[in-house]
Amino acid sequence: MTIQSLNAATTGEDEAGTRAPTLFIDATGLLLWPPGRALAGIPRIEEFLVKAALADPDPAVEVVAFRAAECRFEALAPFEQDYWAASGIAPFRARRRPGTMEALSQALRSVRRYPWGKRDADRHLAMTVTSGKKGPGFRAVRLLIRAYRSYRRVLGRLGWRQEVPNRPVDAERSLVLISNHILTREDRSAISGDAKGFAFICHDLIPVLRPDLVGSSPAEKAFGTYLEGLVRSGATAFCTSAEASVTLTDHMRQAGIAPPVIHRFPMPSILYETASRLDMTSRFEPDEPFVLYCSTIEVRKNHIMLARIWRQALEDGVSLPRLVCVGRRGWMVEALNAYLKAHPELAGPVTFTGPISDEELIRHYRSASFGVFPSHIEGWGYGASECLDFGVPVIVSKTPSLIEATGGLMPAIESTDQAGWYAAIRRMAEDTEWRSSLTDRIARQHRPTPAAASWAAIKAGLRAGRSRPPEALG
Repeated sequence: MTIQSLNAATTGEDEAGTRAPTLFIDATGLLLWPPGRALAGIPRIEEFLVKAALADPDPAVEVVAFRAAECRFEALAPFEQDYWAASGIAPFRARRRPGTMEALSQALRSVRRYPWGKRDADRHLAMTVTSGKKGPGFRAVRLLIRAYRSYRRVLGRLGWRQEVPNRPVDAERSLVLISNHILTREDRSAISGDAKGFAFICHDLIPVLRPDLVGSSPAEKAFGTYLEGLVRSGATAFCTSAEASVTLTDHMRQAGIAPPVIHRFPMPSILYETASRLDMTSRFEPDEPFVLYCSTIEVRKNHIMLARIWRQALEDGVSLPRLVCVGRRGWMVEALNAYLKAHPELAGPVTFTGPISDEELIRHYRSASFGVFPSHIEGWGYGASECLDFGVPVIVSKTPSLIEATGGLMPAIESTDQAGWYAAIRRMAEDTEWRSSLTDRIARQHRPTPAAASWAAIKAGLRAGRSRPPEALG
C-alpha cells in the first residue's frame, strides 16, 4: 500500500516547507454512495468524519480516498471536496481547480503510470477533468482516457510497462483511519503486510458473533480473519461503544492475539445538530399518533416480531398507534416479506417508508409518540439514541449496546420476548403518565453529544496512535 503524492506521509513537510498532513481520514466508502442518497448507520458516521476533517483548520488532517486502480491513497479531487464539505473547506486545504487541459494532462499522466486500471478509474479521472459534471464532454473524455489506457496496456505487454512506485506510509508519523469499505476487505490491495500506519473503526463484530444474522458474501465470511490480520499487524482500533471494545478485546484474546490499542469516542448526535441548525427541535402533535422504528430493514433488526405484535393487537381488538418503520431494505428479509404478504390487514397499521431525507426523519422524531428498537444485536443503535436526542421515549432490547446508547434510562426487554414487548408497547401507548415520566427522565439526564466533542476525541486518538512507540503495538 502506498500514499503517493501526499508528501506528509513520507516527509512531514510540503514543498513550501510548511507542516503537512499526518492524520488521514479515508473517504473511499463514502464516495461510492450515489449523490443525494440518504445516509444512515455507518455511512452517516463516515460522512461526519469526512465533513469534520474538511472543515478542520488543522493542517495535520487530510481527507483521502483509495484509488484501487493505482493502488494508492490520494487527496480528494476538487469536485469531491466541494460535494462533501460541511460548511466550507478549510482554506489551506481547498485544492485549486486545474484548467481543463491541465486536468486532462494529469489524467493521461496517471494512466501512463498506472495503465492497468479499470473502468471506475477512468470514470473518476473523467469526472476530475470535467469538475464532476456529466454530459457529452464527460463521455468524450472518458472514451479518450479508456482508449489511451488500452494503448498503454499494449505497450506494457511489449515490455514498456512502468511499475507502481512503492512508497510506504511512515508509521511513526502518519496514520490513516480507513473506511468501512476497506475494513470489510472490498479493496484488499489497500493494506498488505504491516498495518502500523492504519487505524480502523470497530462498529461491531456482528459477522463474527452472529453470522446467522448477516449475509453470506465473501466479505462477511472473511470479516473475522481480516480483522485479526489487521490487529496482528499493528493497526489501532476505535470503538463506537464500550460493548464493541469488550467484544473486540475478547475476540482477539480467544484468537491468541494481543488486543489492539483501543480508543473510544462518543457517538455524535448528527441528526439533532442538523435539526438545531434548521431550528427544528421542538415537539409537535401529528395528525395521527404513531410509533417510530428507524433502522435498516434486515433480519437482525427484528421487524417481524413487531409485525406479529401489531397483528396480535388487531386480533385482540387493541388499538395501537400506527407503526412507522423508516429505513432501506437490507438482507435476509424474505421471512418478513412473506409474513406481510400473508397478512394484508397489516398494510394500514404498519408502514414501511423506505429511506427518507434528514428533514423528513427529523419531523418523524419530533412528532412520534414513542420509539421501539427490538434488534437482536447492535454495535450502537443510532435510532435509539436519536430518540433520546429528540426527547422521545423508546423501548429497546436488552442488547448491551442499546442499553449503553440510551444511558440505561429506557425500558429494556429481551429481543425474543414477544409477550413482554407486546405488554410494554401497550403500556407505552395507553399509560400517558408512564410515558411522560420517561420523557421527563430524558430531559433531566440525557444531553445530545456535540459533533465537535466526537471529532476531538477521534483526533486525540489518532495523534496517540501515530506517536506511540513501536513496542506499544503489542
